[in-house]
Amino acid sequence: GVRIMLNRPEASPDAADPGLNQILAAGARHSMPVNMLVWGRLEQAKQLAARNPDTNVVIDHLGLQQPFEPPAPAQPFAELPKVLELAAYPNVSIKISGACTLSHQPFPYNDIWDPLGRIFDAFGFDRCMWGTDWTRAVGLLTYKQGVEAFRVTGRLSDSDRAALMGGTLKRIYDWTPSKA
Repeated sequence: GVRIMLNRPEASPDAADPGLNQILAAGARHSMPVNMLVWGRLEQAKQLAARNPDTNVVIDHLGLQQPFEPPAPAQPFAELPKVLELAAYPNVSIKISGACTLSHQPFPYNDIWDPLGRIFDAFGFDRCMWGTDWTRAVGLLTYKQGVEAFRVTGRLSDSDRAALMGGTLKRIYDWTPSKA
């Protein structure tokens, strides 16, 4: 796959940057989703999605800056309104990865569900994919906690959970797990 890391200082801040747009156009030509790490660059992500409507753009990590170690940011969902604006673009989907690292509460992280509910409502479960981002999050939670929070919550129906926990990913990435 392809990943553009717009949050890096060396990344162009210009949505008209030819290199960025060539990558996105190539993604469309080859039916390959383009993942984008966009914290701090949500407006640019919106402009790139608008300029490249045939490209399947996947926003990484909720589009929000996430901690590498405790504590969670004081206002972890401060940029949520900008994230929700991306839902207006049908070519944009979002990874719900690292969500538990934004919690100020212990497992099962009850304080993340209202903001996540707004994301689910805006994008729909057909454009949302779960992920733990566990390799980055080892100082914040266990892999089991990152999975179980989504399995035990009463905020998801069985069909929503099935889409979020793999169904949407299989469709967007045209991926079939091996039977091995």
